[in-house]
Amino acid sequence: MLAEPAEMARFNAWANARLHACAATLPAEEISRDRGAFFGSILGTFNHILLVDILYRERLEGRETGFKTLDETVHGDLGALSAAQAAEDAYYVDYFARLDPAVMETTISFTTLTDEPLWWEVPRKIYFSNLFQHQVHHRGQAHNMLSQAGLEPPSVGFIEYQVEEGLEGPG
Repeated sequence: MLAEPAEMARFNAWANARLHACAATLPAEEISRDRGAFFGSILGTFNHILLVDILYRERLEGRETGFKTLDETVHGDLGALSAAQAAEDAYYVDYFARLDPAVMETTISFTTLTDEPLWWEVPRKIYFSNLFQHQVHHRGQAHNMLSQAGLEPPSVGFIEYQVEEGLEGPG
């Protein structure tokens, strides 16, 4: 069986916290160093993850976004960024813990934040799947950049999460 959205929200919070803690051991110039990723640096990638989490939340709440592009800096300081990401992760953990499963079958409409904005209407189950997939995708990039910086980044796999949290044992 696939993981439920509430489980995915808890997993995302766990994985984000692990990567942010690892990055916090680096000097600020290493966190901000352009490493050739989509959003340049570790800090740029973490900013993008947070920006998209906020953007998805704004849409859920029916609010217009103030963001103009997907590469804006939400926080220039890792400490502030990590605190904001933890707060956003807590929002999603709470949101999905309370979500009526029937809501997953409804649609959400929004304008994309792209050079040529499009109006989309998609099932929430697809919308939320994309939110989770987006984080996994960019956490992989951050993981690689932490390796480039000379660190041994922590495991952020779903199985490791399950084992560490005592939800499923190995074997």
